[in-house]
Amino acid sequence: MKKVAVVALPRCHASGIHGVMDFFATASFCDGSFRAGGDPLFDCQIVTLDDKPVRGFNGALVVPTMDRESFEPDVVVIGSGVEAIGASARIDSYLETVRPLNSWLRGAAERGALLASVCTGSFVLAEAGLLDGQVATTHWRVAPVFRARYPDLRLEEEQILVDNGQVVCAGGASAFIDLCLYLVERLASPAIALACSKLLVLDGRRIEQTPYMSFYGSKAHNDPAVVKAQHWLEEHYAEPVVIDHVAEVAALGARTFKRRFKEATGETPLNYLQHLRVEAAKHLLESSREQTSQIIWQVGYEDASSFRRLFKRTAGCTMEQYRKRFGYVASEGIQARA
Repeated sequence: MKKVAVVALPRCHASGIHGVMDFFATASFCDGSFRAGGDPLFDCQIVTLDDKPVRGFNGALVVPTMDRESFEPDVVVIGSGVEAIGASARIDSYLETVRPLNSWLRGAAERGALLASVCTGSFVLAEAGLLDGQVATTHWRVAPVFRARYPDLRLEEEQILVDNGQVVCAGGASAFIDLCLYLVERLASPAIALACSKLLVLDGRRIEQTPYMSFYGSKAHNDPAVVKAQHWLEEHYAEPVVIDHVAEVAALGARTFKRRFKEATGETPLNYLQHLRVEAAKHLLESSREQTSQIIWQVGYEDASSFRRLFKRTAGCTMEQYRKRFGYVASEGIQARA
C-alpha cells in the first residue's frame, strides 16, 4: 500500500484536490483491493498547513482527512493554487502563506518520498529548494513569473508532465488527471492505469500544454516607448508591417528599438507580431466558419504555407486540428444531436 498526501493550500483548486483522492480510490477499486476486503492499493489523505479546513477558490471548504505531521507519505501531491495565477504579487502572497510547508516537504524528500506538483504547486517545490538541478513545468500563464523568480531553474512550460525521478511536475490545474494516470502507471501498473482511464472515460495522458496557451503581450515594464509600439502592433498586425517603421512609432532608432523591445517584453518585435497574428487566427478558428486560407489572409499573411508552419510550431497542432478541438462550431454539432 502506498500512502499519498494531497496538500490542499488556501484558495486551492478544490475539485483538483478531491479529484486526486477519487483517482487513487478508483485505482484501488480497479486493482480489486477494495472488493477483496484487504488494504487498498493507495491510502490517499488530504493534509493542510495547520490541519484545519481551507477555503478553495470556488468558496467550498476542503477538509483535511489526516494530521500532516502524523502522516508519513510515500507520495506528496501539492495541489494548484488557482488564485496565484496571473500576477507576481499574488505569487509572493501565496508563497509567504505556504512557507511553513517547506521543512515538511524537505523531510519527506529526505525519507525518499516521491514529490509531485500540479500547476502553481511547482512554485512551492522551488521555494523549498526541491527543484534545484531539476526540470520543471507549471501553468503556461505564470511561466514568465516563474522564470523571473527562479532564473537558474530550467522550465519547460510547454510540457504537461516533467518527471525528474523523485520530483514530478504537472502543468495546468486539470493536469492532475494526467499526473494521476502517470503515477498509477508508475507506482502500480500500466494495466491498472488503463483500467482507470476506461472506467473514468478519460483519454490517455496529454503530452503538451502548447495548444492551450494564449499569448499575453506583457506591458508590466517601465518603457513607455515600447508600450506605445506594442499598442501600435496590436492595432495594425493585419497590415503589412515593417519593423523599422514601428521603431519610428516608438521614436527610437531601429537598433535601440529592437534591443529595448526584447529587454522589456522578452520577445523580438517580429516574434511579437507573429504571436499577435497566431492569436488572431486562433480566435477566428474558434468563432467563425471562415476557410483557413481566408483566415491566413485576414491576419496579415500572404504566404499560406509559411503561416501554417508558424501556426503549428506555435500552437502545437495544425489550424484544422485546432478548430476541431476548440471551435464553437464543434459544440453546435453536439447540441444538434442532443
